[in-house]
Amino acid sequence: MIARKTMASATFLIAFMAVITSWGGLFLDGLYRDNALVVAAWQGNDIVTLFIVVPLLLASLAFSLRGSKRARLFWMGSLWYMAYNYMFYLFGAAFNEFFLLYAALLVLSIYALIFALIQTDALEFSRSFDEKLPYKPVSAFMLFFAILLGGMWIGLSLLFVFTDEMHESISQTGHPTAVVFGVDLSLLIPSLVISGILLWRKKVWGPILSAVVLIKATAYGLALINMTVISYRDTGAVDPFLSLWIALTIGCAVSLIFLVRNIGSGSKKAGSGTA
Repeated sequence: MIARKTMASATFLIAFMAVITSWGGLFLDGLYRDNALVVAAWQGNDIVTLFIVVPLLLASLAFSLRGSKRARLFWMGSLWYMAYNYMFYLFGAAFNEFFLLYAALLVLSIYALIFALIQTDALEFSRSFDEKLPYKPVSAFMLFFAILLGGMWIGLSLLFVFTDEMHESISQTGHPTAVVFGVDLSLLIPSLVISGILLWRKKVWGPILSAVVLIKATAYGLALINMTVISYRDTGAVDPFLSLWIALTIGCAVSLIFLVRNIGSGSKKAGSGTA
């Protein structure tokens, strides 16, 4: 009971701080001190966080506390979104009044997700997945996603190494660092690969981790698309990767549907029963 109350309290605190930072980003003039393109991207992200992810986080927590396994996946996926999202703000946004909130959101989201995973009985949870779960098609998409995006960021990084040519996705931000490359290569790509392999091998953690990763990827895909729209509206800049973001977001959403629709209340065991 104490653990449930603690996790609920942590989730409410994360949601509260995310509302403050997102609302402030949208309505406090001068909060963001980046160039116009980056400010537009932050605000596009804030819209999705405030109006989609925060409600999803709170609703999924409520249903999870009532025993819903689907809701527990969406709750953990929303926590993963928060951790990934606020790493960008913490390390990518020009220093502003919300710096400490960004740090608190990153740390609290990471530890909340860790404790949520620790408290998940993967073997018992896996019995709720239908035996018709499309392990390999979903896994193949996730590994394709990882190879495609990771290959792009590695290729563009090597391009600079050998030609001294910096891609516009970095230069147009006005920042000296490639935060997107760094966060994706250290967090997103490994999470796709690890969960995808576990899913392919039908391990009990495979469907759980894959759903969490896909929930985050779908939500952040919506944020990327919205960032692109807002950036184009405010600056006229066109993201050359927009069609890719749309395709990957659709792929993540479809893969996620294939996973969560195969969660039932039966006792069929998914996977080999090993971690």
